[in-house]
Amino acid sequence: MRPYKYYAGLTSQVAFCATPLRLDSYNRCQFSCEYCFAATRQGYGRGEALQISNPKSLKERLERVSKGIIRSALDEMIGRNIPFQLGGMSDPFTKIEKEKGVTLEYLKILKDYNYPVIVSTKSDQVIGKDYLDVINGSNIYIRFSTTIVSPHLREKIDRGCPPLADIGFAASVLANENIPVCFRFQPIIPGHEKSFDEVFEVAKKANVKHISAEYLKCPIDANRNFGKSLANDLGKNPIEYYKELGAERYGREYMLPLRYRAPWLIEFANKARDNGVTFGFADNDLLLHSDGQSCCSASDLYLKKASFFNANIVALAKSKQYGDLIYFSDYLSRWIPESSVSTYLNSTARLRSLNFEESQWLQYLREMWLGQYGVFRPDYFDGLEKTKKVDLNGLPVYVKRKSDFVNRLETSAASSGYLERKVQLN
Repeated sequence: MRPYKYYAGLTSQVAFCATPLRLDSYNRCQFSCEYCFAATRQGYGRGEALQISNPKSLKERLERVSKGIIRSALDEMIGRNIPFQLGGMSDPFTKIEKEKGVTLEYLKILKDYNYPVIVSTKSDQVIGKDYLDVINGSNIYIRFSTTIVSPHLREKIDRGCPPLADIGFAASVLANENIPVCFRFQPIIPGHEKSFDEVFEVAKKANVKHISAEYLKCPIDANRNFGKSLANDLGKNPIEYYKELGAERYGREYMLPLRYRAPWLIEFANKARDNGVTFGFADNDLLLHSDGQSCCSASDLYLKKASFFNANIVALAKSKQYGDLIYFSDYLSRWIPESSVSTYLNSTARLRSLNFEESQWLQYLREMWLGQYGVFRPDYFDGLEKTKKVDLNGLPVYVKRKSDFVNRLETSAASSGYLERKVQLN
């Protein structure tokens, strides 16, 4: 069994994510979710041989960085206490963990350094005694992923995952220990939105702090890689089903149009906020509208002694008022890594040319600003528009507008009483 060389790194969402540090115990997951993001979005797929991380590598890195010895962009971000996402690629709590205990060792090391961490899992294994003993007193935030799907399909689509009731119990145990817990409703299967109420009631009873929600993306190979139950539910041809709903292709995925998603997401956000639970819009185009300042997880509200990466378009836009212009030069007032970032980017995003007199990160951002690396230029995000202006370097200038989605969200929130309560709280 080979050691997992790429156990840590920057996620592919670094251009718009406040917590882009990934940490993984294993290179693959032993659950068999029929939409498996890793299998459909990443290079290794379901058939790759299992690789296991060596926790000693993390300890040595944290120790070296604590002494000021910086050798990479990853080290630079660690030096600034930007949280790790433990389970960024693969669930850290599957069957192999009971044998190898790599995740447990990671948690011990992170606790020793009081390093902030967001744990992402679909398992209730996190409340085992050994884990609870370590988690107590740690700088930690637990995020349970739960699919929004009709109860009769949950076991078939989330194959091998614990029942929803077990996740709810685990969340309540953690909450009783004053450990902040989030439920990530990911993915939401179109046509199953009414199952939100069932899952939300479980979260509410468990005193969950935060809810985030993201619709299922349909990869271009979904007809081949989605599991049988999910494919059948989507008419046996997921891609055609998505197209019929108006989905458009972005990169390697089809995404449902906002006109489909908006009514449901607004309803979910209002219900969460009406019950004192913060809410995150986890679909990338809606990240700006999430509570908190750190993308969809609101981890800045629940982690202590952590900083967040704000040299990204979402953080930049969140700092602006409606009507404000957004210039590429706005990035220059924010911290950016000095070391190379190209090794952390996948083959489609890797820098094509280098100007060694300028930060690689700025070069990458410029390419993103122009839409030359995928779809995530500023006007991909809801509420940002490209103007006819250009700056002194010929780069387009964008503006932040109050979008139709925000108008609908605010109108709905006002009718529910949420806005009035928010004013009173402030």
